Amino acid sequence: MSNSYEARLAALPKPEAVALAARAARRIAPLIARMGDHCGPEAVEWLNAVDQALNVVERWESVSRFTLDLVAEVARGTANSAANAVRLLGRTPFAEDAELAFAATAFAADAARSGDPARVVKFAALALSNVEASGKVAKDLLLNPSEALWPAGEPEWFTEGTTQLRNVKELPRLFVK
Repeated sequence: MSNSYEARLAALPKPEAVALAARAARRIAPLIARMGDHCGPEAVEWLNAVDQALNVVERWESVSRFTLDLVAEVARGTANSAANAVRLLGRTPFAEDAELAFAATAFAADAARSGDPARVVKFAALALSNVEASGKVAKDLLLNPSEALWPAGEPEWFTEGTTQLRNVKELPRLFVK
């Protein structure tokens, strides 16, 4: 699956490849909030961590490689926290979508922090492949850097997740602008 993305990404400058990877991850991040019914309010905290991580990835050129290392680890650590909750509380149909969102975010950070063009392409392709695997975003939309994140309108799950994130007060700030 990722090979189909690699050819397209290899033809792009690093900033565009990283932007596509981050944009793809942002499209499915709100799926994490769907775990709230099963795992509790931590799901919105997990979404908050991913949202902040993506904010840093989106401005990767103005942060250090060390910060991008931390961002990738935040995404992976948050995934571990969610996985531990699922192990404790039992399976939920939304766990796999959340895992794909965490992975896409981590791979976008990996692409941003890499200085090797081949690795940038590989990590960005992995981010796109994880988003495609969710089945929530059409492949042509993943490769489209259009202005609107959802040109045909936001899916209900996306709106619900982003609304939950906006409505929660006093979530911890992981990265300060």
